Amino acid sequence: MAAKKLEWSARSVSNLAAIKGYIADDNPIAAELVIKSILSTAENLPEFPMLGPIGQRPGIRELILAKYPYTIIYRLTVSKVFVVAVLHQSRKHRV
Repeated sequence: MAAKKLEWSARSVSNLAAIKGYIADDNPIAAELVIKSILSTAENLPEFPMLGPIGQRPGIRELILAKYPYTIIYRLTVSKVFVVAVLHQSRKHRV
């Protein structure tokens, strides 16, 4: 079975930009490290799409990052992993 394709929603790309900007205000190096961690974690999803447990809504899975307080929220289809959002864990997930 071939790995699924990873696709990012416009919302998730905007989330990443906001996370990076917020952290970079205080520490640009830390901002880069957090974004790299989120991206590298997400890159595992096509090969291991069941990493994140089932989320609060049907069809959604939520992968909590171990090192940083962010959650990658995604949907699975037959051919892809679709990242819906990347949210800070203190925020309510409205996806």
